[in-house]
Amino acid sequence: MRQVSEKLTAPAPEDADVSLVSDEIARIVALPEGERPYRVHIDPADDGSEEVSDVGDRVRREFLTRIDLGDLLTPHPAAV
Repeated sequence: MRQVSEKLTAPAPEDADVSLVSDEIARIVALPEGERPYRVHIDPADDGSEEVSDVGDRVRREFLTRIDLGDLLTPHPAAV
């Protein structure tokens, strides 16, 4: 287990700044309603997670569009 932990932390840059996360949260919260992104990535190790998410999002969009549920991909105001 120690070896696994060491291998998983090895790619992380030593100078990775954790404030990047709080800065991005503050930036997103300040955006007007309807302009906030569905997902953002803070990935100092550049481990490929953004590409994996992009593929998953693309497949999800294509599937929902194919079954005529593409409207689920866009936020809509709540019904009152």
